[in-house]
Amino acid sequence: MRRLLLAALLGALPLLTSPAAGDERPRLVLEGGTAEQRDNIEATLDLARQRCELPEFRESRVLRDAESRARDALRAIGHYHPELELSLERDADPCWTLNLTFDPGPPTTVERLDLQVDGEGRVDPAFETILMQTQITTGDVLRHDRYDALRARFTRVAAERGYFEAEFTLRRLEVDTDERTAAIRLHMDTGPRYELGEITIEQDILRGRFMQRLLPFEPGEPYASARIIELQRNLNNSGYFESVRVRPLRDEAEERRVPVMVELEPRNRLAFEAGIGYSTDIGPRTRFGMENRYANRRGHRYTGEVEASPVRSGVAFNYEIPLRDPLRERLNLFTSWRTEDTGTQEYDRFQLGTSRVLQRDSGWQTTEMLRYEYEDFTVGDQTDTSKLLIPSYRVSRTEADDPMTPRRGYRLEGTVQGAAEELLSTTSFAQVRGNARYIRGLGPGRALLRADAGYTEVDSVRELPSSLRFFAGGDGSIRGYGYQKLGPKNDDGDIIGGRHRLVGSAEYEIPVVGDWSAAIFVDAGNAFDDFSDFDTVYGGGIGVRWRSPVGPIRLDLAHGPDSDDDFRIHFSMGPDL
Repeated sequence: MRRLLLAALLGALPLLTSPAAGDERPRLVLEGGTAEQRDNIEATLDLARQRCELPEFRESRVLRDAESRARDALRAIGHYHPELELSLERDADPCWTLNLTFDPGPPTTVERLDLQVDGEGRVDPAFETILMQTQITTGDVLRHDRYDALRARFTRVAAERGYFEAEFTLRRLEVDTDERTAAIRLHMDTGPRYELGEITIEQDILRGRFMQRLLPFEPGEPYASARIIELQRNLNNSGYFESVRVRPLRDEAEERRVPVMVELEPRNRLAFEAGIGYSTDIGPRTRFGMENRYANRRGHRYTGEVEASPVRSGVAFNYEIPLRDPLRERLNLFTSWRTEDTGTQEYDRFQLGTSRVLQRDSGWQTTEMLRYEYEDFTVGDQTDTSKLLIPSYRVSRTEADDPMTPRRGYRLEGTVQGAAEELLSTTSFAQVRGNARYIRGLGPGRALLRADAGYTEVDSVRELPSSLRFFAGGDGSIRGYGYQKLGPKNDDGDIIGGRHRLVGSAEYEIPVVGDWSAAIFVDAGNAFDDFSDFDTVYGGGIGVRWRSPVGPIRLDLAHGPDSDDDFRIHFSMGPDL
């Protein structure tokens, strides 16, 4: 028995050590023509479908089939008179080889392009675009794929624009093989254009009148699939619905009006969020948030948030009222209380206010705000209370090719705000703040640039509450220095903040392995009270970046030449823009 087993194993050894027969495929050797022509022939022949076992009586059939397919492949790209030589070779290899040498011959060119649109679509800009941008011109080498694409483009546009009765009255590709010329003739009668009909919306959480404000069109408008897609997008972006299904009911069209059915599944009314985090600036942080996604049938919603950390803690509440265009315009009523103790300054601040947020067609978002602030603060040797009624105007814009780790993108934000003693305020001031971030792919890595500026017009910095003064230093400022540890000082050497700030940063990040990257950076700037006293402070170092499932996490080792520390470790997380 042992001898039989040994013999069986020895017999199977060649099978175990040699490639499986099923893995072998015939080979194709092509000579002549261009790379495009050879690729087209190879794709058309598709020898991977053939088996290595080829009886001799089938050889002639394989050669005839290969020749026919090769001619079809060359004809598809305009060569109707190729010269082909084919042979089938059997050698010591497990499989056979097909040799094909060819001369494609002179190409066939497009001599005439006869395109015509009749019916209501004759004056439709979409069809006018097709006629002006055919991607085929007289004199071009005939390409069957381009002809097919042009024909399909007519059909697709007709369906997208609501010409559901459209048909070709003439659809021909005429080829004179002797003269090597071709004529493309496509005539379409679009028939009448259908209209968008009544919209039926199945949902019970919002008023019908409010839902109408989410619709991008009204019944009776010319049909366009782009409008259907826009409706789907509006409902998805509204934040009220878990799933959205929009269906044009073409089979139920009456008098050439297509009704639209909208089926919606609402999101859960209440959502809760809890999280923990850490940054060098504020230490460990816990957060709890609650959202009511539709507080009533008018689409109002509200959020509440509680945050706690050793440096900064607070409570905030915001009530949102959608305005005329719920997707682009909203009114916020908000209140908050925050306490902060950075070692440089300490304050307790209460806010109550309202804001109007508008997303403009240009891509900019504007926020008009009016808020009342009551603040008890201590900074340096000053302990005081401020009461301010502050109107403000903010503009912002963000563009990025990826929301979490862009290789190209930017963020711009600017704010103008102020107060007047004549209007319920303890002091008068005017302030401008601006910051910019820019990211650009550079070689294998990314360059990240950041700038932050602030200017305040006020008689004395001591008249400003500490939350409106400018400081520098920390994770998002000048690394190598502690959080808010840079700025003007009083006679006792305490940092009291300044009226102005200028800070910039340049960083280069390069991938290392997987989701990990390394970075090198330099930061510069300071907070100051007068431009004549501006003293630039520098910091720089190296860092590690991890593109985690919850967003980018950054760990930096930084040195500031003027810092009391030899180096500082900075840890932060969040999007780059």
